[in-house]
Amino acid sequence: MARVIFLTDFSEEYARSILLGIARYAKETGQAWNLCKLPLSIRDKFGIEAVVEWAKRMKADAVIGQFYNTDNVDLFLQNGIIAVAQDFKKRFTTIPNITGPHRLAGEMGAEYFIKKGFRHFAFYGVRGIVWSDERCQGFREAVARANPAFTFSALHNNSQNDLWYYDSTQLIIWLQSLPKPVAIMACDDNQAYHITEACMQIEGGGISAFRTTLPSWASTTTKPSASSRRLTFRRSTSPSSRAATT
Repeated sequence: MARVIFLTDFSEEYARSILLGIARYAKETGQAWNLCKLPLSIRDKFGIEAVVEWAKRMKADAVIGQFYNTDNVDLFLQNGIIAVAQDFKKRFTTIPNITGPHRLAGEMGAEYFIKKGFRHFAFYGVRGIVWSDERCQGFREAVARANPAFTFSALHNNSQNDLWYYDSTQLIIWLQSLPKPVAIMACDDNQAYHITEACMQIEGGGISAFRTTLPSWASTTTKPSASSRRLTFRRSTSPSSRAATT
């Protein structure tokens, strides 16, 4: 029986989907896998060395985890343990990565909005996170290719001490400064939530918020209402769009 440790943030839909996918694969292939969930607090408090020691005590065959690029993941290989990195900050070059075509996702988002007739575009994401940076790049490049006259703006949360820093005041000012109507792509559902929350804080701005189902790569958009130039912000209710491939 293969023993696999899964080290990640289980509050994320993306992580839970990966876990379900692993379990489904083991069942469909008739393999008996023993899956052990390990919270990120072990790594954050005691370091990657503690995770390696835990894996050794569990006699784990593999560890799938959300690793920092400063983590010495070679320690797993030195102890005969397979290590696979979940999409996080940057891809690893020495171990396999669970990742996706993020730049293509950004291009698809832009193409979707361009077909809808938008001329103003914006992206809201997290700086220094691979799946956010690459989606922004793909989104921006597709807009520029479509028409040089189209406008593009981007706002990125910063990473401080490995935590995402969210400034609601900065977001509100940015939203109000955008030309209207504008199509906004958020890098993930968390950023879409931030946009919805910011809309709620704007007083007298004629902004309303509601839920709808959109393609996951178009998690947040703004469009003029039928009766006025007011904005309607849409947030995707679909699961995280970080496709899992190795």
